[in-house]
Amino acid sequence: MVAIVTTDTKQILVEKLIEDLQADSNNYYLGIGKSDAWNETDTVPTTITDIGTTRREFRNSLQSIQKIASVSYVAKRYNWTSGAIYQAYNDNQTSAQNGQYYVITESNRVYICLRQGRNNLNAVHASTVNPDTTGTTTSPVTTTDGYVWKFLFTQSATRLTAFSTSNFIPVEKITATTGLSNIQQSQKNVQDAASVGQIVGYRVTSGGTGFTAAPTIAVNGNGSNARAVALVSGGAVVAVNVDDSANGFPFGSEYDHASISFSGGNGTGLSVEPVISEYGIGTDPRDDLKSTSIMFNSKLVGDAGSGDFLTGTGADFRQVGIIRNPKLPTSRSAADSDFTATTGSALRILSVGSGAGLNVIPVDNPISQGTSDPKSRAFVDKVTGSSSAATILYHQNENTGFLPFSVGGTALIDSATPANTGTILSDSDGEVNPYSGDLLYVESRAAVERTTAGTEDIKITIQF
Repeated sequence: MVAIVTTDTKQILVEKLIEDLQADSNNYYLGIGKSDAWNETDTVPTTITDIGTTRREFRNSLQSIQKIASVSYVAKRYNWTSGAIYQAYNDNQTSAQNGQYYVITESNRVYICLRQGRNNLNAVHASTVNPDTTGTTTSPVTTTDGYVWKFLFTQSATRLTAFSTSNFIPVEKITATTGLSNIQQSQKNVQDAASVGQIVGYRVTSGGTGFTAAPTIAVNGNGSNARAVALVSGGAVVAVNVDDSANGFPFGSEYDHASISFSGGNGTGLSVEPVISEYGIGTDPRDDLKSTSIMFNSKLVGDAGSGDFLTGTGADFRQVGIIRNPKLPTSRSAADSDFTATTGSALRILSVGSGAGLNVIPVDNPISQGTSDPKSRAFVDKVTGSSSAATILYHQNENTGFLPFSVGGTALIDSATPANTGTILSDSDGEVNPYSGDLLYVESRAAVERTTAGTEDIKITIQF
């Protein structure tokens, strides 16, 4: 049994996710964690063999979370390059089937290719004229290398900063009608000029034989005003193009289905399929670029949230995740209360006094309580205070075990510096319950060091 999941289905899933994120009742957060090394060599796992273990590892080691405020559709990035051959748009379901049929230029304009250039009737040649030369007109333009390009939109510097990478560019449909910037208005003009059911090209599936002249092409279907012209070489029809002989591109409109018939030319065996843009090229660039991916963006600036994010010597993270609707710890609120602040720390908090050398406990060092097993162990994430009285932020995981620390007992650094000890005055929850909320995404990576003056621009792309 053969089946496909269509682009429409994938776009519905993306749209539902965006709507869910933007709903007032939901809160999406970027989370970072895992300060302890992956293994003896700190080698990042290249495969996930146990999803459950990966999820638990993320929750156990979660340091901090920050609310995600920005999200966008994104499409695969193709930079226009002189000398590259670009495909013409077709109505296949995925961009992978279609190849590079659109480009973004150095001016941040996005153009869709409707016709390839040809050295002669048989040979497609590379693009050598930057589509930028065609401007932002709502109609397709033929460049001197024979390619036909149609302008779709220009991306603002702000959106490119937030949602572009070497592999993706942001895509949106302009729905507002007032207060638009010049960039948005140029895209809105393209959207408004498009018509549903346009025939934007023709696929020659069989060129036939015996043609001594170009046959006359007729477009048959439930739409109107589409016109096409055939090109003949070596007795075969090598191309059927939208007839632009009058400096126009008669795509027609309202075609749900169409077929091609021909007359004249003395040949036989010609077979042509129309390429129909269901909604019209330019109506919605998310459809034109077959965008089925979503990008989340969050900037982590220094110790955001007055220290919720760790910085300084030894402050690092190795996992990034997305959490939907995390909760407050029950010790801080009524059961099942949502965490809604912009930032928060998920690390547990030890208050330690009557000690010596507490403020020099190294970050990432394992600490323990007691001298014989079983004993409570944890990894240190942050230490503040003095030599004799300190606050220690820590996490436990499956490597340390989860035995709780005892208030009134002695905290001891494991073997590294046994003289650094103190009495535990309290052991309390962080601001966020790390085991709450829906964990939607986890990514493992090499250690990222964090500094007070540094900013991590984290972009997470989910492809459907």
